[in-house]
Amino acid sequence: MGTPIAAGDDDEQQQVAVSRAARYALYVPVAIVTCVLVLQTTKQALLPRTQTRVLWAAELATIVGVVILRSGWLRDNRWRDAQQQLGTLANNFYEPRREALINGTAVGGGVLGGLWWATATWSVVLNGVRRGVVTRGLLDFEVAAVVGALTGGVAGAVLGLAVGHWWETRHRKHRLARHASHA
Repeated sequence: MGTPIAAGDDDEQQQVAVSRAARYALYVPVAIVTCVLVLQTTKQALLPRTQTRVLWAAELATIVGVVILRSGWLRDNRWRDAQQQLGTLANNFYEPRREALINGTAVGGGVLGGLWWATATWSVVLNGVRRGVVTRGLLDFEVAAVVGALTGGVAGAVLGLAVGHWWETRHRKHRLARHASHA
C-alpha cells in the first residue's frame, strides 16, 4: 500500500524539478545573446560591426520575450469561471493545445531566425577565407546562426502564446454560445 504513495511523491518531485529547470531555461538565450553583445565591443567580436544594431534589437527582443513568457500574461487565469459556465470544471482541453502552439511556433521562429541571421552574416565565412582564418569565420557564422535561432525561438514562443490565448478565448465563446443554444 505504501508503494503507490511513494511513486506519487516521486512523480510530484520530478514535476517540480522539471518546472524549475524549465523556468531557468528561459534565461539561457538571454545569457548567450548578452555574451555575444558584450564581445561585440571588443577585438573578439563574433559578428561584423554592421550587425551591432541588429544584435541590440535581438537582445531587447529576447529580454522582452522572456519577461512576457515568465510573467503569466496572456494566460487565461479565469478558466474556472469559464468552465463553470460550460457546466464542467475539467480543464484538460486547452492547456495541451496552447502548449503545442507555443512549442510549435518557438521551433518555427527558431528555424526562421537562424536562417535569417545565417544568410545575413554569411560574408564572415568569406572574410575568414580571405584572411586565412577559416575556422574563425566559420565560428562567427555559427554564432550568428545560434543567436538568430535563440532570438527567433523566444519571439516564436511569444507569438504562439498570443495565438494560443486568442484561440482559447474565441473557442470558449463559441462553446458557450453552442452550449446556451442547446440548453
